[in-house]
Formats: sequence, structure tokens, C-alpha cells
Amino acid sequence: MTPMDTSTATPDSAAGHPVVELDGIRMSFGGNVVLDDVTLPVRPGFTGLIGPNGAGKTTCLNVISGYLRPDQGDVRLGGRSVVGGSAHQIARLGVSRTFQTPRLIPHLSATENVLTGAGRHYRGGHLSELFGLPAARRDERRLRGQARDLLETFGLGEHPGRAASRFPIGSQKIIEVARALLNEPRLLLLDEPAAGLGAEDVDRLVTGLTDWAADRDAAVLIIEHDLELITRLCPAVAVLHFGRIIQSGAPADVLRDPVVVEAYLGADFAAGD
Repeated sequence: MTPMDTSTATPDSAAGHPVVELDGIRMSFGGNVVLDDVTLPVRPGFTGLIGPNGAGKTTCLNVISGYLRPDQGDVRLGGRSVVGGSAHQIARLGVSRTFQTPRLIPHLSATENVLTGAGRHYRGGHLSELFGLPAARRDERRLRGQARDLLETFGLGEHPGRAASRFPIGSQKIIEVARALLNEPRLLLLDEPAAGLGAEDVDRLVTGLTDWAADRDAAVLIIEHDLELITRLCPAVAVLHFGRIIQSGAPADVLRDPVVVEAYLGADFAAGD
């Protein structure tokens, strides 16, 4: 495969152009079609991707981030196709993601876990980092400060040196979000970040994300079953059902749609509403 061009292409976010576009994506596993002609533009700001379990939501994120290559269709980041690029290459283009189950390094501190998300911002390169050259030391100090600031933003700044394994699961998920943000992503993919969080942690998550996004043109695509959180964060939402987008628009409109209600709650509920 020809190496993918990883030079930066900046989308025209001021005009509301999509940061990433899925165009006619089809994905199947062993003959089972998981995504079927999925077309979805994701513009700057927050976009929710909702749907029942098994609808194909995480597969969408895996296709965007390079963990899966679609059978058909295209994924364009800033107008450029990234299909065929590895997860590492796509991350270098400014795509960060989290997972349903936090993937932290248990014995490392909260700060050190956040720092693992900063690979593309070591300006001196990995060799200077390896040999401890001045540029690498400056990068380390700068990024360590940014990591601590992110932990503060999410209300976790009190114990930056505590091992990740000693935090409750809700805090671990928030540490993973902070790690994704240290990459300064153009596109942030969040896979059920509020699952298992209490009300206080959800508030921290929402506040931290909105503070981070306030002065940036980044796009955030968030998968979540907590529809209240989606309504709080996302001015746009798309519904995936049996691998197809069945509705998209403003949350208030989408969540009133009888087809969406039936997909989530069943025909009997929709008929009796």
C-alpha cells in the first residue's frame, strides 16, 4: 500500500464544511452487513451518533479512525480520503478517540497517562526524546503542564500523581478523554464516555468538553445512550439503526420522530404514544 500523505489539511470550518465525511460506507463481517451505505458529514462542534445496541455505531468510529477498512465508500478528513491509512497515520492527522472501556496504563499516574496522547506534538522527534536533548525536555515540560491543566479542567487536578488504577472507573474514563484532548485533535471520537458515570462525573465531563471546545473549530462525534447528555451537548444528532442512518437533525426533532421512537422503544410504545 502506498504510504498515506500525513501533511496537515485544514478544513474550511468557518464555512461549516465537514471536518470528516463518511460517504456510502459499507462494512460487513462474514457476510453480516454492519454498515450499509452510511453517509454522515460531521461539522465543527458536537454531533451525536445514537441508536440501539448493535446498530453499528462503534464500527463507524473504527472505520473513521483506521482500525477498520470499509468494503465500500470513502472517509474524507478535511476533504482528503483517509481510507487505507493506519490508525497511527490517522491519529497523526489529528484524530483522537476513546473506547467504551478505558485503555489506561494502570501503574502510570493520571498525568503520565494523559501524556501518552501527545505523540504528534513532540516537535524534536522521537530520537531527541530518546536522548534527552533540550528540545525534547522543553516539549516534556510544556506537555506535562498541558496534561495537568486538562486534569484540572475535568476536576481531576487534585491527585495528578496517583496511579490510574487507583481512580474509580468514572474518573478513569475522564482521564482517557483528557488524554485524547492532549493530541489537540481536529476530530474527537468519543465512544460512550458517560457510561458508568454518576451525575457528578457527567457534569464534569460536559463542562470540561464544552470549555475545551469553546474556542476551537474541532469536531466531536459522540456515541452515547444518555439522551439527556446528547441533548445538552449536541446541536446535531444522527440515528443509526441496523447499519443505516434513519434520521438526522436537531435532537428535539429527531427524538420526536416516530421511526426513531420505534427503533429505540418498539412499535407498541410508538403506537401508544
